[in-house]
Amino acid sequence: MSNDIRNTRPKKAVALQPEAAFQPWEDRANELLRAEMKKQKVSFKKLASLLEQFGIEESPDQINRKINRKKFTAAFLFACLAALEVQTIEIPDQLTSIRYKPEI
Repeated sequence: MSNDIRNTRPKKAVALQPEAAFQPWEDRANELLRAEMKKQKVSFKKLASLLEQFGIEESPDQINRKINRKKFTAAFLFACLAALEVQTIEIPDQLTSIRYKPEI
């Protein structure tokens, strides 16, 4: 029987490339950091100075490139938020809607 349910396999979800899967999260991390810098009127030069208290020595240009490329680690994000003395962050509802939706 060709219509036998035992002979049909469910379609596999198409996995996203890691870059594509992380892209929305990288965008949100970038937006969060930029928003905090803007809110506090902190330049890349000032952020570089603030990071020195944590033993992080990066030039303003290096920080600028990291943030503009949207490619920085969670550790860098947390260090920047600590340097900016951010106590709490709000996670917008839109972040919880970022879900992997396989194409079937």
